[in-house]
Amino acid sequence: MCGDRLPTDHELAGWLADVSIPLAHRVLWRLLDESEVRIGDLLNLNVRDLALDDQTVHIAESKEGPKDVGITQEAAAGLQRLIGTRREGPVFLGPTASRLTSSRAAETFWSVTGRSLHVLQYGRQARQHPNPTGRIPRILHRTLARELTDAPWE
Repeated sequence: MCGDRLPTDHELAGWLADVSIPLAHRVLWRLLDESEVRIGDLLNLNVRDLALDDQTVHIAESKEGPKDVGITQEAAAGLQRLIGTRREGPVFLGPTASRLTSSRAAETFWSVTGRSLHVLQYGRQARQHPNPTGRIPRILHRTLARELTDAPWE
């Protein structure tokens, strides 16, 4: 089973090019891989949050506070195709024309790839700092890490 193995660039390119996968999911996957923005923040995007000519999306609410995030030309083109002529409303729509949910997005990714959607959040980081195991880095629970290192947590 490959549930926590990071996708290769070739695998990701194949999924993003597969027109049998709904465009909303493919654009979401690209943004997750490229931007390091949390899935909930992306799914909460509204059309008015996009500045596609500037290749920027505005994240109105996140754990770090409001921020502007640069995106690639490919992501901007995908978002433009996704929203079409819409001027308002959610960017990512599910099959019933309501906002796409994280559970639906995760289910679709799993059905296509056999992996957790969270592997995409590590895509850019993995390419910048390769991990020879190809697995998602595991982070020790804060309490356990403190016990193991005796380091103060401030």
